[in-house]
Amino acid sequence: MIADVDESLDELLPMLKNFNCYETEFYTINALKRKKEFISVRILMNILLRKTVVITYDNDHKPFLTEKKHHISISHSGNFYALIESVHSPVGIDIEKRTQRVAGVSRRFLDQDELNFLNKTGNSAGMEIAWSAKEALYKRIGKEAYDFHQLKIEPFDPASYGSFNAHFLLRNETFRLNYKQNEDYTVVYCT
Repeated sequence: MIADVDESLDELLPMLKNFNCYETEFYTINALKRKKEFISVRILMNILLRKTVVITYDNDHKPFLTEKKHHISISHSGNFYALIESVHSPVGIDIEKRTQRVAGVSRRFLDQDELNFLNKTGNSAGMEIAWSAKEALYKRIGKEAYDFHQLKIEPFDPASYGSFNAHFLLRNETFRLNYKQNEDYTVVYCT
Protein backbone atom coordinates (compact mmCIF):
# COMPACT_ATOMS: atom_id res chain seq x y z
CA MET A 1 0.00 0.00 0.00
CA ILE A 2 1.23 3.47 -0.90
CA ALA A 3 -0.54 6.52 0.50
CA ASP A 4 -0.13 10.27 0.40
CA VAL A 5 -1.34 11.50 3.80
CA ASP A 6 -1.97 15.22 3.91
CA GLU A 7 -4.55 15.31 6.71
CA SER A 8 -3.77 17.17 9.93
CA LEU A 9 -3.22 15.35 13.20
CA ASP A 10 -6.64 16.55 14.39
CA GLU A 11 -8.23 14.97 11.31
CA LEU A 12 -6.26 11.74 11.72
CA LEU A 13 -6.82 11.02 15.42
CA PRO A 14 -10.53 10.08 15.13
CA MET A 15 -9.66 7.73 12.24
CA LEU A 16 -7.57 5.46 14.47
CA LYS A 17 -10.27 3.27 16.01
CA ASN A 18 -7.89 1.57 18.45
CA PHE A 19 -6.14 4.73 19.67
CA ASN A 20 -6.53 3.52 23.25
CA CYS A 21 -3.93 0.79 22.53
CA TYR A 22 -1.37 3.47 21.67
CA GLU A 23 -2.38 6.34 23.94
CA THR A 24 0.46 6.04 26.46
CA GLU A 25 3.12 5.79 23.75
CA PHE A 26 1.54 8.58 21.68
CA TYR A 27 1.71 11.09 24.55
CA THR A 28 5.45 10.48 25.03
CA ILE A 29 6.08 11.84 21.51
CA ASN A 30 6.86 15.55 21.50
CA ALA A 31 7.21 16.49 17.83
CA LEU A 32 3.98 17.14 15.94
CA LYS A 33 5.44 15.63 12.74
CA ARG A 34 6.38 12.43 14.56
CA LYS A 35 2.90 12.21 16.15
CA LYS A 36 1.31 12.45 12.70
CA GLU A 37 3.61 9.71 11.37
CA PHE A 38 2.82 7.50 14.36
CA ILE A 39 -0.95 7.81 13.88
CA SER A 40 -0.84 7.62 10.06
CA VAL A 41 1.09 4.34 10.00
CA ARG A 42 -1.37 2.71 12.40
CA ILE A 43 -4.42 3.88 10.47
CA LEU A 44 -2.91 2.65 7.20
CA MET A 45 -1.99 -0.75 8.63
CA ASN A 46 -5.60 -1.20 9.82
CA ILE A 47 -6.79 -0.29 6.32
CA LEU A 48 -4.25 -2.58 4.62
CA LEU A 49 -5.21 -5.59 6.74
CA ARG A 50 -8.92 -4.72 6.81
CA LYS A 51 -9.01 -5.21 10.55
CA THR A 52 -7.83 -3.52 13.72
CA VAL A 53 -4.30 -4.55 14.65
CA VAL A 54 -1.64 -3.38 17.09
CA ILE A 55 1.87 -2.53 15.90
CA THR A 56 4.79 -2.92 18.27
CA TYR A 57 8.56 -3.23 17.88
CA ASP A 58 11.13 -5.92 18.63
CA ASN A 59 14.58 -5.36 20.21
CA ASP A 60 16.00 -4.40 16.78
CA HIS A 61 13.19 -1.84 16.36
CA LYS A 62 11.57 -3.86 13.57
CA PRO A 63 7.79 -3.47 13.56
CA PHE A 64 5.53 -6.46 14.08
CA LEU A 65 1.90 -7.09 14.89
CA THR A 66 1.02 -8.39 18.33
CA GLU A 67 -1.06 -11.14 16.71
CA LYS A 68 2.09 -12.35 14.86
CA LYS A 69 0.13 -13.70 11.87
CA HIS A 70 1.67 -11.23 9.41
CA HIS A 71 5.18 -10.06 8.56
CA ILE A 72 5.15 -6.29 8.02
CA SER A 73 7.40 -3.47 6.89
CA ILE A 74 6.74 0.26 7.02
CA SER A 75 8.37 3.29 5.42
CA HIS A 76 7.59 6.98 5.08
CA SER A 77 9.14 10.02 3.47
CA GLY A 78 7.45 13.40 3.61
CA ASN A 79 3.71 12.76 3.26
CA PHE A 80 4.27 9.42 1.49
CA TYR A 81 3.78 6.13 3.32
CA ALA A 82 4.44 2.59 2.12
CA LEU A 83 3.33 -0.53 3.96
CA ILE A 84 3.63 -4.19 3.03
CA GLU A 85 2.57 -7.43 4.68
CA SER A 86 2.92 -11.14 4.10
CA VAL A 87 1.72 -14.22 5.94
CA HIS A 88 4.43 -16.31 4.26
CA SER A 89 7.81 -14.64 4.82
CA PRO A 90 9.55 -11.52 6.12
CA VAL A 91 9.22 -8.41 3.93
CA GLY A 92 10.96 -5.08 3.46
CA ILE A 93 9.83 -1.84 1.87
CA ASP A 94 11.27 1.63 1.40
CA ILE A 95 9.75 4.79 -0.02
CA GLU A 96 11.70 7.97 -0.67
CA LYS A 97 10.50 11.32 -1.85
CA ARG A 98 12.41 12.12 -5.07
CA THR A 99 15.45 14.32 -4.46
CA GLN A 100 18.95 14.60 -5.83
CA ARG A 101 20.63 13.97 -2.46
CA VAL A 102 21.27 10.22 -2.98
CA ALA A 103 23.83 10.71 -5.77
CA GLY A 104 26.03 12.74 -3.43
CA VAL A 105 26.39 9.88 -0.94
CA SER A 106 26.36 6.96 -3.39
CA ARG A 107 29.88 5.78 -2.48
CA ARG A 108 28.67 5.12 1.06
CA PHE A 109 26.23 2.44 -0.06
CA LEU A 110 27.35 1.28 -3.54
CA ASP A 111 30.48 -0.60 -4.55
CA GLN A 112 32.47 0.26 -7.69
CA ASP A 113 30.66 -2.26 -9.93
CA GLU A 114 27.28 -0.88 -8.85
CA LEU A 115 28.46 2.69 -9.38
CA ASN A 116 29.76 1.82 -12.86
CA PHE A 117 26.49 0.39 -14.15
CA LEU A 118 24.39 3.12 -12.53
CA ASN A 119 26.60 5.91 -13.89
CA LYS A 120 26.04 4.50 -17.40
CA THR A 121 22.31 5.31 -17.08
CA GLY A 122 23.15 9.02 -16.98
CA ASN A 123 20.47 10.00 -14.46
CA SER A 124 19.82 9.84 -10.74
CA ALA A 125 16.78 7.56 -11.04
CA GLY A 126 18.91 4.43 -10.82
CA MET A 127 20.77 5.73 -7.76
CA GLU A 128 17.47 6.42 -6.03
CA ILE A 129 16.20 2.92 -6.83
CA ALA A 130 19.47 1.41 -5.59
CA TRP A 131 19.28 3.34 -2.31
CA SER A 132 15.68 2.26 -1.69
CA ALA A 133 16.58 -1.32 -2.66
CA LYS A 134 19.28 -1.50 -0.02
CA GLU A 135 16.98 0.08 2.57
CA ALA A 136 14.24 -2.46 1.75
CA LEU A 137 16.75 -5.32 2.00
CA TYR A 138 17.98 -4.04 5.35
CA LYS A 139 14.39 -3.99 6.62
CA ARG A 140 13.81 -7.50 5.25
CA ILE A 141 17.05 -9.04 6.58
CA GLY A 142 17.56 -7.07 9.78
CA LYS A 143 20.59 -5.64 11.56
CA GLU A 144 22.85 -8.34 10.14
CA ALA A 145 22.71 -6.32 6.88
CA TYR A 146 23.89 -3.06 8.46
CA ASP A 147 26.82 -2.82 6.01
CA PHE A 148 25.17 -1.87 2.71
CA HIS A 149 28.29 -3.03 0.86
CA GLN A 150 27.26 -6.58 1.86
CA LEU A 151 24.10 -5.99 -0.21
CA LYS A 152 24.99 -6.32 -3.89
CA ILE A 153 22.42 -5.31 -6.50
CA GLU A 154 22.52 -6.75 -10.01
CA PRO A 155 22.47 -4.38 -12.98
CA PHE A 156 19.02 -3.18 -14.03
CA ASP A 157 17.63 -0.66 -16.46
CA PRO A 158 15.97 2.14 -14.46
CA ALA A 159 12.41 2.59 -15.65
CA SER A 160 9.15 3.65 -14.04
CA TYR A 161 8.74 0.12 -12.67
CA GLY A 162 10.53 -3.20 -12.76
CA SER A 163 12.37 -5.83 -10.77
CA PHE A 164 15.90 -7.10 -10.27
CA ASN A 165 17.93 -9.37 -8.02
CA ALA A 166 20.16 -8.50 -5.11
CA HIS A 167 22.47 -10.62 -3.00
CA PHE A 168 23.24 -10.63 0.69
CA LEU A 169 26.89 -11.62 0.49
CA LEU A 170 27.28 -12.51 4.17
CA ARG A 171 24.74 -15.37 3.89
CA ASN A 172 24.99 -15.98 0.14
CA GLU A 173 21.24 -15.30 -0.27
CA THR A 174 19.47 -13.87 -3.31
CA PHE A 175 16.39 -11.67 -3.11
CA ARG A 176 14.00 -10.38 -5.76
CA LEU A 177 13.22 -6.67 -5.53
CA ASN A 178 10.37 -4.85 -7.21
CA TYR A 179 10.24 -1.12 -7.71
CA LYS A 180 8.04 1.71 -8.87
CA GLN A 181 9.19 5.24 -9.49
CA ASN A 182 7.28 8.34 -10.54
CA GLU A 183 7.93 12.08 -10.37
CA ASP A 184 7.08 12.15 -6.63
CA TYR A 185 8.64 9.04 -5.07
CA THR A 186 10.64 5.84 -5.42
CA VAL A 187 9.36 2.69 -3.73
CA VAL A 188 11.14 -0.67 -3.57
CA TYR A 189 9.90 -3.80 -1.85
CA CYS A 190 11.24 -7.26 -1.16
CA THR A 191 9.31 -10.37 -0.13
